Amino acid sequence: MKGIPPALAAELETAAMRVAEDYGAFIARGPAPGTHDDAKAFAAHHAAAKSALAHLEQVLKIARAAGAGDEMAGVAQANALLLQARGALSEVEEDDGDDGSAG
Repeated sequence: MKGIPPALAAELETAAMRVAEDYGAFIARGPAPGTHDDAKAFAAHHAAAKSALAHLEQVLKIARAAGAGDEMAGVAQANALLLQARGALSEVEEDDGDDGSAG
């Protein structure tokens, strides 16, 4: 599907940037105030963040399938955010496995 129509390319780039910006704002807010010690609130926030990343990944897959590559600034930025966020989530998930209780 090379030769993506300019209108579709712009729409995909806008969608990728909107999802990336929403993800960034969500992460910046963090869990609700007063819930940092609440495991359920943390888990819900973490799951929502992972869901947002999955959404971003799907938008980027559609963009790539349509022939839009990293030459589009928004797609390149969203790809960079996705890679950075995946790394951060991996670190959090590794830390979650260590609950501090030595057996």
